[in-house]
Amino acid sequence: AVVSTQSTGEQNWDEEDAEFESKWRPKCKEEEKKTPQLYERNRQLRLELQMLYKQADTVISHAQAMKAVDDRKGMAFPSIKNNLRINLQKLQAEVTEQRKRVATANIKYEAEKSNREAVEKEVKQLRQELINSKISSSVSGR
Repeated sequence: AVVSTQSTGEQNWDEEDAEFESKWRPKCKEEEKKTPQLYERNRQLRLELQMLYKQADTVISHAQAMKAVDDRKGMAFPSIKNNLRINLQKLQAEVTEQRKRVATANIKYEAEKSNREAVEKEVKQLRQELINSKISSSVSGR
């Protein structure tokens, strides 16, 4: 028969560690999986925003050229210009929202990471205290 060298107290701590780990790790992995997607979406939105800026510049310059030629034709362009500005503002708001999501995900990740580190440190300290108390009780029991 195999004799266990761990006391019941150590087994309880090991079970609690495993339980904590089983709850914490999936949440951490889930957040890690979301982060690259958010960065990619943020990159796509930036590219789209740059493209809209270029389109707006083209429309504005074209509108100014047309206005110089004929004032009537130039009046049709401000609505296109305003539509582009509205689209730009929407995209800027979406980019800002994506940045906030990334920042929130990073904050949650860092908080979970620091909580885990603190718990691991406390577990190590408690184990050391348990070992020291066992040693002192075995020395005093002699």
